Amino acid sequence: MENPAQPNELNKKYFKIGEVSEMLGIPASTLRFWEKSFPQIKPLKTKKGDRLYTAKDLDVLKNIHYLSHKKGVKLAQVSKKVKRDDNVIDPKMEAIKALRELKEKLLKLKQQLE
Repeated sequence: MENPAQPNELNKKYFKIGEVSEMLGIPASTLRFWEKSFPQIKPLKTKKGDRLYTAKDLDVLKNIHYLSHKKGVKLAQVSKKVKRDDNVIDPKMEAIKALRELKEKLLKLKQQLE
């Protein structure tokens, strides 16, 4: 059962680099490298220099991770495929996002039933 003291990740506005690293299962150094390689990733930075990723950044990072790690697409090609246009919604990306959210919900339900 979910711990009520833990913040719900879906309702958070900003995610620290460690949280994003853990969610995607990749090192923080990879996230920093992708930030330099992909202009679509625009994390906010605190005065201390800590990165704060928005939900939109997280979507872009999930797409980069999916294409590069799961599909084996080279990073040069990933940059052309991954878009961050806040006004245009790619139907494929929306479907992938919806399926990922459904998968997360189903996994949580499975954990509760066990």
